[in-house]
Formats: sequence, C-alpha cells, structure tokens
Amino acid sequence: MDDTIRSTVYIDEAGDLGINRGTQWFVLSAVIVDKIDELDIRTKLSQIRSKLNVNEVHLRNIKEFNRRAYAVNILKSEKFTCIHVLTDTRKFEPNITPVIAYNFICRILIERVSWYLRDNNRFADIVLSARGTSRDNELIDYIKNKLIPFGGNQVADMFLSVKAKQSSQWDLLQLADVCATSMFLSHEVNAFDFCIPCYASALSNHLYRRNGSVLKYGLKYFKDDMKPKTTEIKQKWICNK
Repeated sequence: MDDTIRSTVYIDEAGDLGINRGTQWFVLSAVIVDKIDELDIRTKLSQIRSKLNVNEVHLRNIKEFNRRAYAVNILKSEKFTCIHVLTDTRKFEPNITPVIAYNFICRILIERVSWYLRDNNRFADIVLSARGTSRDNELIDYIKNKLIPFGGNQVADMFLSVKAKQSSQWDLLQLADVCATSMFLSHEVNAFDFCIPCYASALSNHLYRRNGSVLKYGLKYFKDDMKPKTTEIKQKWICNK
C-alpha cells in the first residue's frame, strides 16, 4: 500500500473519567498522521526531549508554562490532524460507569476519524496509549469488532490494524498526549480558578474541519448541553483575568 495514502491514528486521553469523582473535563483525542510525515515529527519530539531534558514528552508532567509552550511551539508547524471529544463529567447520567462512558465517547471519536479517512482517501492503523491492564485488550476488541463495523463509519475497510502501545515504545503517542492535554487545559479550571487556552489555541489549525466547520468535527462535545457558553469559559481564561 502506498504510504502517501496510509496514516496512523494515535489515541490518548486527558483528565479523569471517574463520574463525579474525577476531573470536571475528560478529553479523548485522536491525532492522525500520514506515514510520510512521521519521521519529521519524531525528529521534533527528539528535539523537545533534548531541550527539556525529559525521557518522554508528556505535557501533563511538564508543569512550567514556558516548557509546555516550547513543546507546543515546536510541534505546531508539523503535519497532523486532531479530533477531540470533550465530556463534562458532571453532566453524565448518575448511574453510568466510567467504562460504559468511555465506550460511548470512543464510538463518537472513531466515527469522526472515519469521516476524516473517507474525506481524505486514507487508510489507517490505530495505536492506543496502553494502560498496561486487561482493559487494553478489551478496548482493542471493542474497536475492531463493534466500532469499526458500525454503520455510521461508512469506511470500515479503510481501518487497518488496532494495537495498544506504551508511549516509550511508540513515540508519536507523545504527540497525542500534547494535543489531548492542551485541549484539557483550555477547559479544566485549576486550583487558582483559571484555565489556560494558549496551548490549544496554538494547535487550533490542526483541528479537523469539514465544509469549514470545526464544531462537531474536530471539536465535539459529548452532548450539546456540555458545551460551555463562550462568555463563561472566557471568564476563566488567564489572559482575561
């Protein structure tokens, strides 16, 4: 298969889906990279690791603003596409379990990935960020046998392999971490009563757009009533404080 039409979908998350016990926001993200562009991104990730003196680029573990901003700034010029599904965990039904909630969210994400593949004539492998538990195999089976054949995907034959890897083994998962965490930080109010939209804003050109629209495509809220009002969320932006 020609690598010019073959991609990899890297999936990672940010936040804690423990309903009413974890973070307010949970973000599940897919980053789609064409095979021919992976080497350039790996080179940039290596540059970031060297500059920041870290073994892996995990934005959630890099606490300082300037160090996070450096990583995002280096990656923002690379070629990739992001799709995020955002969930306000406070607005879930009270009896839903985190596993069931995750499966619903994952279905919405894979559906949008399928639209992107169809729109851009791409075939793709899926690489999940491994948890190191039996849940990895359960999720692989769920995606392969339930989500990919789902009628709404329309392009089931454009999905190839599905596997779970540690980010230390598969370094482009670190790009997915950067994208997911950036979106999470733009919504989650921290202990100082503000959120930080800067990183997500810097990566906004990478969001999947369809017919010029990003909302419900590259940026999808799990339910419409979970989308925060613009005035409310801007009040929590540090640049507006």
